[in-house]
Amino acid sequence: MDLVFAGQSATAEAIANLIGKASSYLGSNPDRLQESMRVLRLELPIMCDTLVPAGLSRDHREPCLRMWLWRLRDAVEELEDAVDEHAYYEKKTKEREVNGDDDDDLGSSFSKMKQRFIKSLTNGRTLKRLRKAMEALDMVTVDIADWLQSDEQLDAHLPRQYSPLTSSMTSDDVFGRKKETDVIVRWLIDPLDYDDAPEAQVSPNNHHVSVISIVGHGGVGKSTLAQLVCNDMRIKHHFDWVAWLCVTSSFDVGRIMREIVECVTRSRCSSDSLENMQHILQDKLNSTKAFLLVLDDVWEENLHEWEKLFSVLRGINTRIKILLTTRTQSVATLVESVTGCEDQHLRLHELEEIGNLQLFCHHALADLKAGSEDYAVFLSIGAQIAKKLGGTPLAIKVASSYLRSHLTLDYWRSFLQDMDNFGAAVPDIMDVLKISYYKLSAELQSCFRYCSLCPKNHPFRKEELVRTWIWSGLMFPQVGKKDGELYLAQLTANLFLDRFGGENEEPAYYVMNDIMHDFATYVSQGECKRLTEAADSRNMKSSVRHISIAGINNFTVVDVKQLLRLTKLRTIIIEDCGNVEEDVVYSMAEVVKNSKSLRLLECSLFKMCHLPDRLSSLKHLRHVKTSML
Repeated sequence: MDLVFAGQSATAEAIANLIGKASSYLGSNPDRLQESMRVLRLELPIMCDTLVPAGLSRDHREPCLRMWLWRLRDAVEELEDAVDEHAYYEKKTKEREVNGDDDDDLGSSFSKMKQRFIKSLTNGRTLKRLRKAMEALDMVTVDIADWLQSDEQLDAHLPRQYSPLTSSMTSDDVFGRKKETDVIVRWLIDPLDYDDAPEAQVSPNNHHVSVISIVGHGGVGKSTLAQLVCNDMRIKHHFDWVAWLCVTSSFDVGRIMREIVECVTRSRCSSDSLENMQHILQDKLNSTKAFLLVLDDVWEENLHEWEKLFSVLRGINTRIKILLTTRTQSVATLVESVTGCEDQHLRLHELEEIGNLQLFCHHALADLKAGSEDYAVFLSIGAQIAKKLGGTPLAIKVASSYLRSHLTLDYWRSFLQDMDNFGAAVPDIMDVLKISYYKLSAELQSCFRYCSLCPKNHPFRKEELVRTWIWSGLMFPQVGKKDGELYLAQLTANLFLDRFGGENEEPAYYVMNDIMHDFATYVSQGECKRLTEAADSRNMKSSVRHISIAGINNFTVVDVKQLLRLTKLRTIIIEDCGNVEEDVVYSMAEVVKNSKSLRLLECSLFKMCHLPDRLSSLKHLRHVKTSML
């Protein structure tokens, strides 16, 4: 079970801020903890950078990473609870002092003495918990620092690279993308047609570097479409040179220019000077009409780096077209602003149903002749499977290739009846989405995972979702509503959520598509759990922090009591589901009382009689929504 991704919940900076607050209460910060945090600040990003390659390759480090991240998370959250509890009692003490009686009579003196005694006991208890939490975090950070700095763990980790698709790919291998191909090809070549006249000279001062971007989520076929465009005969006729670079997360202008030079000269480039590389390209491209540069899988949003790249390219005296693929709309928008090419991007969506089926049959039925025995039956079952898979080419290719190796009607029928039989292939799809997901900050990852608590196609309102993130403790106290709205905008820009509405005074709402919801459920294992059946309560890991329950009317008391194992719960959401047995309601109330770290409670089950004093012991509760209020 892959729990690595849910284990990462906070950045080193956020942890350091928490330690600073705890130290202000304790009046000290152990030197050893300061040194451990210094190492953690340096090494935690390296540790996190190791997550994806280790998980994808089943690296021997992956189990250790999982263990350390969960230990770190447990220690950080215990310290957070201890800080929150101490702050709670301090606030209560100040409120009593403000509202206290100033009389000097005996009763008042006794009352004040009693309050001081209670305050002393309370402070002693909370400070003891704080000190213990700091010591536990100290031990974890020291252990992690030792592990990270051991020689065998400090292997260099190269980012995963992607190679362009083979040049032998033709339009016969791609389905449902003819319209998109024509749009991009026309944009790339049409402006060149107007420049055939001899007087249309190019000078370094002209804006002769322009860009068109293909934007879409992982697996939708951006790189495939770009390769199809490059292999189009119209492109080959108009461009003298075509260079393809896989950029990924490492956007270094020097590296990009060096690879362009090596691609064009077909020899190794040893120069580190941008000016020298610019001259080499100028000499090589001097007699060419146009140069096409494909930048595949781009993530960089650093304006300075983009301006530097385009400054170098504009110094080359030839027309340059750039075809860029990215999963992030914000990258396309940034590049458009730098080049002045407004609205020059194509949003790539899932395949339509006919293209979906064509692609499925191309891979799944390649070994079966049309018209042969059982072909029509396979085609009928395949059409139903393809429809259930949706229009993401990656998912279709993986599933159809898998079914091609199990070409029996019984197996295909079984596959259709239970799409969970696709388990052997699902990680291949998830691996692609993991890379997009892993580019997000730890806070954004947590907010994305949290959305798996809601049903598929649930419409999120901005204010509702942001408040829920804050109430559930996904954001540290210093992060406010505006930051939450920024998180939502970033998740939308990275295509983890889709935005709808927002026009003609209609409020906007956000939806997580089915594949993204499945992915959110996948990466939130051990942290978030949506329970739709009674059996789900028996199959949960004790590390779960957030739960939502749909259909609690089908739960027994025994099923509900299984939730008492979840001692770290921070969110409990119980959806309205009609009549529920009284003993089940009381059992659920005990689960609430047992959840000492609870931040958010939404439930229409409870009435005043169910929670007479159960909420009073929940010091961290920030939001309650029940029928009794």
